[in-house]
Amino acid sequence: MPILTPARLGSLVRRLLAAAGTPEDITDYVADSLIKSNLKGVDSHGVMNLPWYLEEIERGTVKPANRPTIESETPTTAKLRGHGGLGIYGLGQATELAVEKAQAQQVATVALVDCSHTGRIGQFAEWAARRHMFAMVIGGGGYRQGPTVVPFGGAANILGTNPYAFALPGGRFGPIVVDFATSVTSAGKIAVHLAENKPIPEGWLLDKHGKPTTDPADFFDGGMQLPAAGHKGYGLALIAELIGEALLSFPPEYNWLVVAIDLGTFRPAADYAATAEAYLQKVKDVPPASGFDRVRLPGEPKVHTTREQERNGILVSKSLWAEIEEAAAKLGVAVE
Repeated sequence: MPILTPARLGSLVRRLLAAAGTPEDITDYVADSLIKSNLKGVDSHGVMNLPWYLEEIERGTVKPANRPTIESETPTTAKLRGHGGLGIYGLGQATELAVEKAQAQQVATVALVDCSHTGRIGQFAEWAARRHMFAMVIGGGGYRQGPTVVPFGGAANILGTNPYAFALPGGRFGPIVVDFATSVTSAGKIAVHLAENKPIPEGWLLDKHGKPTTDPADFFDGGMQLPAAGHKGYGLALIAELIGEALLSFPPEYNWLVVAIDLGTFRPAADYAATAEAYLQKVKDVPPASGFDRVRLPGEPKVHTTREQERNGILVSKSLWAEIEEAAAKLGVAVE
């Protein structure tokens, strides 16, 4: 399996997106997002999505040169329409606008509709937290396009994976980011297990007959994902679905809501940071349970993974590399 440096893999992603008609600034934004996901070990939201993006562009489902525009706006709110453009760039623009408005008005909410896949949403919440914001990102409304998750107690798909991300600054510990699907796992992680020919853990899936399974192939043969934490994940998914569709109308994939709150509204930044750091250190000082070496903060393992992959390179599976080579041949892009 090929191992590429982040710079080399990023260059290839940029050349492929550019050949598909993506403007340079959008290309840079999307490529940076995909590579950072791989570096953090979140391969399900990394470069493995590139062939899919390129297929959607070729079909005309995704319009790579389209940029979000403001459809409605108040001092504290806005609704952006992505016009079928690349969702990673669109949600980035929505987050930047939410932070800009919150800096002026203390709190802001920005919606994004009509866009494609948005990648790893924790990156957007993290970006806001680095600007001394509490950030929340919610996606939902996609059940009509391809529901994959059963409601708690059910045996038929009626929900999307409907993700949430929350983030707050953590002083010297960096942003504390919680980013999760409301299903037990994401479809992308199941695809990673399938590509690597690995079984999935018990409790992730039901097959098309409603029976528990550990075969990732069953998911792509009519299988169903289970909600995370039973009724709790189901409840969160339901709220996200109502926001995504009932509030924001029918999306091509998901609709999004970004909430940003300027923490300086409540407390000076230095005071907040001192209290946050003291508490986070207490959390890290908790004795580890059996089988663990220490308590880690959310996102901390990804920091270690990033350092390792920056040093050793990013491993690309044989199947993904074959898809990239096929896409490159179609676009006339040379692949070393």
